[in-house]
Amino acid sequence: MKYKIIGLLKSPVSGMLIFLSAILCFSLTASFGQNGEKSTSDGFAVAAVSAAADIINDELTTCPVTTVTTTTVTTTVTSTTTTSPYEVLQPDRYAGTSANSEFYQDRLAVAGDSLALGFSYYGFVPKMHSIAGDSVSMWNLDYFTFDHGNGELGMVDSIAEVSPRLLYISVGMNDVNLNYPETYVKRYREVIEEIIERVPGINIVVAGITPVCSYCKVVKNSIIREYNSALENMVKDMDMPQVVYFDTYSVVCDKEQNLREDYTSGDGMHIYIPCYNDILTALFDFLDTTDFRKRLGG
Repeated sequence: MKYKIIGLLKSPVSGMLIFLSAILCFSLTASFGQNGEKSTSDGFAVAAVSAAADIINDELTTCPVTTVTTTTVTTTVTSTTTTSPYEVLQPDRYAGTSANSEFYQDRLAVAGDSLALGFSYYGFVPKMHSIAGDSVSMWNLDYFTFDHGNGELGMVDSIAEVSPRLLYISVGMNDVNLNYPETYVKRYREVIEEIIERVPGINIVVAGITPVCSYCKVVKNSIIREYNSALENMVKDMDMPQVVYFDTYSVVCDKEQNLREDYTSGDGMHIYIPCYNDILTALFDFLDTTDFRKRLGG
């Protein structure tokens, strides 16, 4: 306590205030004494207050008031719009020999049937970039859902969830025996238009249906070629720079227009790792002939 008092007395203003308080206390105490002494004590108190005021004024003049200036800094935040946090994802297995293979493959998402599902199954696209499933076709598309972590969603909703900039669609092997080319491409076009409406910045590769081996009796390659012809004409009729047709059939067929037997996984219809590798190699070379790399920001 002694040291606190000494500290206060080191300041002239504080010391004077303490001194003034003591005088006032003395003066007030004295006023409760004899009436004759009251006027003397009052006069003493007034003199003390006047002296203290003079000292305080001198102190404030000697120690000018410090002005504190507050500076307000305004930060401007610039927001950058991106399509999706899933836009660029590395696959487990790279393919293609073009200079831009890795650029395309990191951005490639695949939608469609079991043939499209193979891209993910064999590691060419990550699961988050796969919107494909067994038995998917254009005529039954609305009955299939896909789950990427936010619940079961239809194909278009799933594509919108991933929001890829580069989408490869391969649907049709399950249509060729249960549909007609005109009905098939009509529904196909509706799906593409809906995807573009949901993801305006998307670029779509419409893949031709792959052929089957000569010994496969499930479907005839002549029918597959009819469907592919209708599909190619559909894309031409759409006349949209963000939608292109890719002739997958010609990439994987032999001289007799059948699926090369070294490409099949065993049943003459589904394809295996070397086939997917060569499809992607041809796809990336094809994309280099388009403006897709520029459209993808490359």
